[in-house]
Amino acid sequence: MICRVRSVVLAALVAGASFAGNANAADKVTFQLDWTPGGISAAWYLGVEKGCFTDQGIDLTITRGYGAADAVTKIGTGVAEFGITDLGVIIASIANNQVPVKAIMPVVSQSPAGLAVLEDSPIKTLKDLEGHSVASSNGNAAMQLLPLGMKLADADMSKVKVLTAEPATLNGLLLQGRTDSLASYVTSTVGLQSVAKKVGKSVRSIGYGVDLDIYNASVFTSTKLLAEKPELAARFVKAAECTYDLARKDPEASIDAMVASVEGMQKASQTDIVPFAYDFAFNNKVFEANGYRFDMTRVSHNIDVVAEALSLKSKPKAADVVAEIGK
Repeated sequence: MICRVRSVVLAALVAGASFAGNANAADKVTFQLDWTPGGISAAWYLGVEKGCFTDQGIDLTITRGYGAADAVTKIGTGVAEFGITDLGVIIASIANNQVPVKAIMPVVSQSPAGLAVLEDSPIKTLKDLEGHSVASSNGNAAMQLLPLGMKLADADMSKVKVLTAEPATLNGLLLQGRTDSLASYVTSTVGLQSVAKKVGKSVRSIGYGVDLDIYNASVFTSTKLLAEKPELAARFVKAAECTYDLARKDPEASIDAMVASVEGMQKASQTDIVPFAYDFAFNNKVFEANGYRFDMTRVSHNIDVVAEALSLKSKPKAADVVAEIGK
């Protein structure tokens, strides 16, 4: 057994792993989702199952989230070591509340912000939204970005009736005809479609987030961890890359891994959502050009967009928001 452990460690060192010690010295790490498991987060369960994290000397625990702001707070205060959320939320948290966090790896390199409408809706473009209503919940990212999307489409946001409702009621408002549209991620509309079919209806998306040219879901950590354990952050990024490479090649395996790990998760609920989420995240020019690395010029643009959308108290620089791991 001792020889085997030494062999494993030697192999890891030869392969370029940066951690030291034996197989029992793995760092215990908590990974904080920003919401409930599902969609693109399925990949993390496959990464655990296939050893992406143990190969990097990391013993990973994945915990569900309770919103983006809560996830940022937990990372900033050290409740969890790493997390994932919208880069815009990270920017706003740094600018408005000086939360000590930085993004270290992009996962979704373009915004999925969009509108969900019924299939037979006369709303085909953002310009068509004029004279109609849109519903969203408080703090909804798609709603916060909608005025900028309308501006790019030369549409008048003042001509749109905005409704605010509880998240659990939004789908019903659209399907019952009590709102003309929902401010929603295009990835979420895939899940809404299955709900609509049950009542004999169909929905479609009108995306505007891609036109904003900004990042969405990003892995992040605390500035304290970056200062004290930079090698752990580097290993975590390598494990995360391994995780998404595996999931992209075999979406169904990632669904199966998540279903096996998350109590009550039904495979049927993820069959359409997960492949769509991977396609949206990785089948685009930004990922083709940069892979799992941030384009810092684009990060600066992202900051400008968030500053305009949310009227930030201060305007951080790209280096205040992103730590370029491996450079």
